[in-house]
Amino acid sequence: MERLRLAVKKDGALQFLSHLDFARAVRYVIIRAKLPICYSEGFNPHMKLSFASALGVGVSADVEYLDMELAEKLPVPDVMARMNAMSPNGFAVLDGKYVDAKAPKLMAIANYAVYTLRGPLTEDLSQDGLNQILAKFNDAPSVLYEKVSHKGKHRVRTIDVKQHVVEAVHGNVKEGNVYLTVGIYQTGEGAIKPSQVWEILGHEFGLPIHTDMMLARRTGIFVRKEDGKKYSLFEG
Repeated sequence: MERLRLAVKKDGALQFLSHLDFARAVRYVIIRAKLPICYSEGFNPHMKLSFASALGVGVSADVEYLDMELAEKLPVPDVMARMNAMSPNGFAVLDGKYVDAKAPKLMAIANYAVYTLRGPLTEDLSQDGLNQILAKFNDAPSVLYEKVSHKGKHRVRTIDVKQHVVEAVHGNVKEGNVYLTVGIYQTGEGAIKPSQVWEILGHEFGLPIHTDMMLARRTGIFVRKEDGKKYSLFEG
């Protein structure tokens, strides 16, 4: 059994699929590519396939990572070519590498993601004005946010956003839109969504935006160590 780690992209219409539907689409690609993927045992066998994260509906990704277990070690370029030949628009395999079968699972090590957020301004805003708003957020020692859980019992949990947005947010204004680059760190207590950072900047810091109108694109996902250094999931 060989564990192959692939870097793939999720773009176009695929960004509007839920994570479960996206995973189903990837399984179809693997089947059509006739790869010797391993299955679990039992009454309901499933592919031994796992992802680094669950992207929200409407979030595209320049790179996402997945692990698959193959019954034999095929050349990585062969796997990539076979999958790409059978892929729908918006999906492509970008790179691949075999990893140790005992290596930690992707979801256990992928703890830092970088996003580009984009949305229309509700009023004119200069670059200097944006910089001042972001400086207030970046310089704040803490930013509290009430996170509501709708699963099971209705619960409200207050989290400090600055425990997750640990690096400065940058942005620019262009043609009536604002573009932000936001890094989100996942701790043992979870993380915050890009849409929630967008909402906070609008409601709490006066960024003139529609808080419910935003497109997110993940431009990178990494292993972030305690010293702040970030590594590729092929390295981590």
